[in-house]
Amino acid sequence: MGTLSDQGIEDVRHYAPLHYLPFIARSNSLMRKPSLAAAGFPKTHYRSMSNGQDVVRGFGDYAHLTLDLEPRILKAKLAAGFPHIAISIPVAAVDAVDHSLCRFNVAMTRKLRRGNMPGHDESTRNGKYYEGHEIPIARTINEKTTMLSHPLNARTMIEVLIHDDLLLPTNTKIISYSDEDFKVTKNILTQLGSPWSVDLTHPPSNYPRSDLHSKSVADFIAQALADPSWRGNGLEFDKFK
Repeated sequence: MGTLSDQGIEDVRHYAPLHYLPFIARSNSLMRKPSLAAAGFPKTHYRSMSNGQDVVRGFGDYAHLTLDLEPRILKAKLAAGFPHIAISIPVAAVDAVDHSLCRFNVAMTRKLRRGNMPGHDESTRNGKYYEGHEIPIARTINEKTTMLSHPLNARTMIEVLIHDDLLLPTNTKIISYSDEDFKVTKNILTQLGSPWSVDLTHPPSNYPRSDLHSKSVADFIAQALADPSWRGNGLEFDKFK
């Protein structure tokens, strides 16, 4: 058992554009930004709206997961017609590695401890400030247990911050939100020989899958599968309005 599983949590999730799946499945991991840079991924690989925010706030050396089963950004991207997936990681794989918790959206929260600004209060609900962090986190077992069990948190906004790259186990599950995305996901995993399973579930919001954006995704995936050294073409959906 571990900190997360002791709270009845069964899986931890990472949400990503569907066209990132070839990179994730080929590396069999979720990588931190320094590792992505070392692997040759340019800055255009990251979301333009939040690129660099986690770094300047002290969170650039983490792989970011969440306990939220229906995050707002996923709903927004699906509602705009952009194919996305959830990567469901069994909790045992996360409990087995060093991780911290943050109950705020690291990239988007506007209340920071910076300059003369006090930021969020330190508390049993919010966690503590650690060196170089502009947002409080829970790092010790006691801090994490208290944060998870706080009745006002309800685990819906909590980010799980992995201290290293996270190797994804064979029983990882990819969740798709349309029949078309399910087929694409299955094809990617089959071509790469991945043991991960694929589930099809109802999207958490309206998902009018865009033919235009789906074509861009299909072209991107075809090139990523054909050329293991390719590192993308800058496709990311924050650029589309």
